[in-house]
Amino acid sequence: MNPDDGIHELLKYEHHGTDVFVFGELQGLHKDHCLCYLCTKFHPCEPDNCPIAQATYEHNVKYHITTPMWECPEFEQASVSL
Repeated sequence: MNPDDGIHELLKYEHHGTDVFVFGELQGLHKDHCLCYLCTKFHPCEPDNCPIAQATYEHNVKYHITTPMWECPEFEQASVSL
């Protein structure tokens, strides 16, 4: 991913009230790449949410970023399909 290769289009858009940048082909795909959505410990907006997922979410909110979870030592696969 060389930013000078002309392959990746950078987009600027408003995300939760803040202007952010993203490679156009990746915009909105974080859930498709995030282990949390397949984990039994993931309970967003609930007091028993995974502490790793919660800390990551709080970090994302603080810095206006999006972080898909690709690796996790606490992952437990839920009985859902992709």
